[in-house]
Amino acid sequence: MSEPKYLNRALTWLGFNGRVLEEAQDASNPILERARFLGIFASNLDEFFMIRVAGVRELVRAGLDHREPDGLAPAELLEKIAGRARELSAAAAAVYLREIVPALREAGVRFLALADLEPRERAFLDNLFAKEIFPVLTPAAIDALLPFPHVTNLALYLAVRLEREGAEPRLAILQLPRTAPRWIQVGGKDAVRFVLLEEVIREHMGDLFEGHTVAEAVAFRVTRDADFATDDQEAEDLVDAVRLVLKSRLRGDPVRLEVEEGASDAIVAKLAGALGLAYHDVFKLPAPLDLRFLMEFARLPSLPAPRAEPWPPQPHPGLRPNEGILSALAERDILLFHPYESFEPVIRMLRLAAEDPSVLAIKQTLYRTSSGSEVVRALERAAENGKQVTVLLELQARFDEERNVNWARRLEDAGAQVLYGLAGLKTHAKALLIVRRGPGGIERYAHLGTGNYNEKTVLEYSDLSLLTADEDLCADLTAFFNVVTGYSEPLPWRRLAMAPQGLRQRFLGLIRREIDKSSAEEPGQIRAKMNALVDTTLIDALYQASGAGVRIDLNVRGSCLLRPGVKGLSENIRVVTIVDRFLEHSRIFEFRNGGDIEVFMGSADWMPRNLDRRVELVAPIVDPEHRERLSLILDTFFADNVKARELKSDGTLVKRDGRKKPFRAQEALWHEARERATRPPHPEQEAVRPIRKAP
Repeated sequence: MSEPKYLNRALTWLGFNGRVLEEAQDASNPILERARFLGIFASNLDEFFMIRVAGVRELVRAGLDHREPDGLAPAELLEKIAGRARELSAAAAAVYLREIVPALREAGVRFLALADLEPRERAFLDNLFAKEIFPVLTPAAIDALLPFPHVTNLALYLAVRLEREGAEPRLAILQLPRTAPRWIQVGGKDAVRFVLLEEVIREHMGDLFEGHTVAEAVAFRVTRDADFATDDQEAEDLVDAVRLVLKSRLRGDPVRLEVEEGASDAIVAKLAGALGLAYHDVFKLPAPLDLRFLMEFARLPSLPAPRAEPWPPQPHPGLRPNEGILSALAERDILLFHPYESFEPVIRMLRLAAEDPSVLAIKQTLYRTSSGSEVVRALERAAENGKQVTVLLELQARFDEERNVNWARRLEDAGAQVLYGLAGLKTHAKALLIVRRGPGGIERYAHLGTGNYNEKTVLEYSDLSLLTADEDLCADLTAFFNVVTGYSEPLPWRRLAMAPQGLRQRFLGLIRREIDKSSAEEPGQIRAKMNALVDTTLIDALYQASGAGVRIDLNVRGSCLLRPGVKGLSENIRVVTIVDRFLEHSRIFEFRNGGDIEVFMGSADWMPRNLDRRVELVAPIVDPEHRERLSLILDTFFADNVKARELKSDGTLVKRDGRKKPFRAQEALWHEARERATRPPHPEQEAVRPIRKAP
């Protein structure tokens, strides 16, 4: 083969973020939804530079010829990334200025230049600047004899060129206050008018530099390397080690400089030189920089502009009115699909366990939690009530470290036992176990999920929850907590598969079994939904399965190294990706198994980090009705021809056949959840009809 066997991880991820940008460009979306997607795109790109680009730069700097699976050397990859990221950044700026701002204006929401303000509005801003903004501003002079002032990661600055008669031009930088809102409303309810913070400060720049003429004041921001790991085998106190990482993240090496396109060459050269960045690291973009603010701005309830139709989470019909959730689980498992169905039963189960005098112990993993977490409060309450509460909390969940450090201290203060898992491994599994003394002895109840215990993100991410009292699964979870909190050796699992101890082998075995059971008359079938597919061992196994006639359908949200549709390699493999209003986060794995279909759900993507360097759990779904529901959910996603794109062998994403009747998977799933919620449950069992088969 002249083409490499694999696509590139970073470039396919940029393709995914390009899909996010497409949603901002899509005129059929409500304007506030488009603005939200543009903010998400900007936030995604920042994180990509802080982590992925920073890592590639380190390889180049170290002179290591560490080639990607597709054969690209680090320097080649860095050049390709810069080119593609520059195209996407320019397109994002263009859609903001040429489409989002005009469409907002038509809807009655205006971002104004100061020249367009009415006298009373200017007077309001003058007063606001003098009383609220000016006191917190601190210019930093640039002097050749002094070190260049530190520029904080992702903060927005103004670079100011000052002139004075009889003196050489001087340069200063000014950080915009991070505590102030990015947008300032100047109009009342009848006139929704806003000015950006940097425009207000720029207008009053003379107040900060008395005796000088402000010749130029341009916005810029710096993205720094934020991929710092702690050596938890060496750190005596992991909490303190994580705090050091948080401080380091603000001062990591610069990887990108964004500056307004009107900036003079002199200012750009000065900034780039001081930061140690080359020309290809500089992104000159139309104002405004840092479009992340659009995510919060689009949520403002006062805006009169069109927004997406609400899709509130629906109650689950398997829970009868006034029925205790633990007694319900004693009779039947409950499968929840968020955010179409509410996360409330999981919170309720925890709250009831915290207050139930018969509950003896609660064991739970926590990876990412919300700022006002009801989950953590329930665990605190349980500990205060004298229950044995054990929390396996992952301090090193990237960009959530500070929050988790604070939760760790609070839980310990409440009397909970907080542990940090196995040395050298992140705990990414989503598991909860409740131990209770019932009339017949010890009872166990469990929750297994694909997403985090976070009441806020569960409204935005598509995830699955399994609530169960199944004896085998609960026994496995008891063993799991003993393994990750102590020195217990894992016994043979009854149902669960755990990474890094056996999960890769379990998936490889399932793929090989599909090959063995496949025939020309009854070809095998593998269908899977995940966030990323970059593990070459599993990809090679899928290639082998394709060659054996197994039909493979994959729904991969982000990075994908597998090259689909290549004759003689992957002609039986199809890969699609979906970007819609909910971030696809659930993981589902289905194997035909000669007609005796097996379906799994869990926390692990098919990536080396998930299979080799993280603690993950994947569980089989044994209830026939739940298996059918997950299969039909897969049907729904693979039938989407509105928000879905198909991955081609060259790595491009192509819109699917539009000649068929439009079918949008997420919309269909929400309407189905609403329909399910209105059905009365059977008095003896859950008896919820699974979602209708997608076209």
